[in-house]
Amino acid sequence: MRTMLAASLLSVSVILGACTSQNDEPALSEGTGTLTLDLTTSTAFTKAVDESTYNTPMLYTIQIINASETIEEEFLYSEKPERIELKNGTYTLKAYYGTDSNASRDEFYVEGIETFNVEGKEVAVAVVCQPTCGKVSAKFAEDMDTYFSDYSVSYETEALTAAGTSAAWNKSDSEPWYLKLNPKGETVKATIQVTRISDNKVATIEKTYNMTPGKSWTLNIAPSNDSGNLGITITVDEKTDDETIDITVPSEWI
Repeated sequence: MRTMLAASLLSVSVILGACTSQNDEPALSEGTGTLTLDLTTSTAFTKAVDESTYNTPMLYTIQIINASETIEEEFLYSEKPERIELKNGTYTLKAYYGTDSNASRDEFYVEGIETFNVEGKEVAVAVVCQPTCGKVSAKFAEDMDTYFSDYSVSYETEALTAAGTSAAWNKSDSEPWYLKLNPKGETVKATIQVTRISDNKVATIEKTYNMTPGKSWTLNIAPSNDSGNLGITITVDEKTDDETIDITVPSEWI
């Protein structure tokens, strides 16, 4: 099973009452129903972020949006009203937490959206909140400095390319990047560049990987010295099985 950055389950019960009063509840206006909310989370985060915040339902913002895309209700889950009265019709429930950005090292965005109808009967709505990003990391072997004066990885996504930038992983970095991804998935490109100590020659290798939000991609990069022929070995870690990738050393290195 692929490691997910986060998955939050929001359970929503839409209770639609008759337009008559009961002993302990006020009467509803004609053509309306009531909405009660219950939110629980189940998350699996990297240690690079504060897991407790993403795993705390009380911090999530709830929006109820009508068919005209007007926000009817908005509140923190910690401040949810006991009862919400809505007119009959179609609504969208949105739950979210975090900050939406193309690339970040210390936070990401989690969101869930679901459409429901208020039409005079009890309706149960469930929405799954998921990250809009994937996590990428690079791990350089300890002996890289023995052979290379400099080495780095540059990541490109659709969102970063549209913004005219990239996410750089330098040789001293240790924290992962959280990269915003196309919800349907996309091909992420990693450009690995190393500079050889012996002659200052630079080699560039490109690797691509198909990613969807919530997926992780780690590159393990190490020197490869085969009978004096220096190159690098790259291992792809998907949190399940490691896959060693054969690298063709550029001709100018030979």
